[in-house]
Formats: sequence, C-alpha cells, structure tokens
Amino acid sequence: MMRLKIGVLISGSGTNLQAIIDRIAAGGLDAEITVVISSKPGAYGLQRAREAGVPAVALEPAGFDGPAAYNAALAKTLREAGAQLVVMAGYMRLLGAEVLEAYPDRVINLHPALLPSFKGEQGIRDAFDYGVKVTGVTVHFADGSYDTGAIIAQRPVVVEEGDTVETLEARIHAVEHELLPEVIGLIAEGRVSREGHRVRIAPKA
Repeated sequence: MMRLKIGVLISGSGTNLQAIIDRIAAGGLDAEITVVISSKPGAYGLQRAREAGVPAVALEPAGFDGPAAYNAALAKTLREAGAQLVVMAGYMRLLGAEVLEAYPDRVINLHPALLPSFKGEQGIRDAFDYGVKVTGVTVHFADGSYDTGAIIAQRPVVVEEGDTVETLEARIHAVEHELLPEVIGLIAEGRVSREGHRVRIAPKA
C-alpha cells in the first residue's frame, strides 16, 4: 500500500505538525508530509517543516485578491505537492470551497474542545470559564463553517480542581499530539467512512 501523502496547514508554532513529523519518524504512522502551508510567513511551524526536510510554503491572505483567490492558491499548492489528505493543524482560517471541493471528505481539522460545545478559537478558555468538569479534543472533517463538520474522533480531558487555563491547555495539547496522528493513521488504513453526519471507524483488519 502506498503511503498516504498529506498536506498540513498551520498558522502558528506547529506543535501538532511536530507531533505528526515525530510519529512518522518513529514508524508509527504510514504517511508522508508532502507540503506544509502557513497563512503567516513568520510561523515557527515553517521552520519545523524545513528542519524535517519537508517543503514549507507561506501563503499570506493579504497577498491575494480576496478569499476565493487565496483558497484557489491553497488548493493548487496542495495538488502540486500530491497531497491526498489535508490536515488543519492549528490553521486559524476558514477554508473555502476551492479547497473543500478539491478534497471532498479529505480535509480534517483539530479542535481543543468536545464539539459541538465551545466552538471557535477560544475553545479551551470558553470551556474553562463555563466551569465544565470534562472538556477534550475533537478531530472532525472540515466543511464550510467553523467547527461544524462530521466528528471523526474525540478524547476527553478532565478539568481538575486546581487547574488554570494554562495547565488545562497544556494537557489538552498533549492529547492533541496523540489523537491527531492516530486519526491520520486510521485514514491511511482506509478505516474511516462518513454516512451523512456520522463517521464510522472500521475495525482493524
């Protein structure tokens, strides 16, 4: 079986990108990162990619004539890199139809809360401020809205009595670094299918 070729979209430091790189290097994930694209030229994740020998590209939205042109450039860069799966790993922008239609059911996103609760970029703080006793991490298919796509996998994180936002965030990030590579592995093994809004995970052969 050919290794799954993935394109990773980032906007920041790229810790989840590093988790994927490390899992591949350790032999625990049968995939290959063919390109990393950042919406911010100064993102440290670009350096992580280059240090791992992965092509890294900065595509700044301000350099394009509107969202459609920007998303078309994203799709073109991903296709030219041979990406079969698009992984949003801390990518802080909404993807347009230009990418989603080029990769139907092949774009996944990571969210630091148990969707459908606490959508948006402040999911950790919102859950903490609300006073929930359990939050967690979600990996889902991306669609045309923020954090509404079909859920592939979730993992809970208990909010402990002495937690601050920072300590909770650290534990959530640790879970992210495990769950995201695991989901990519399930997709690489052909075990993930979607029926409407329900995602099914086939047992390991």
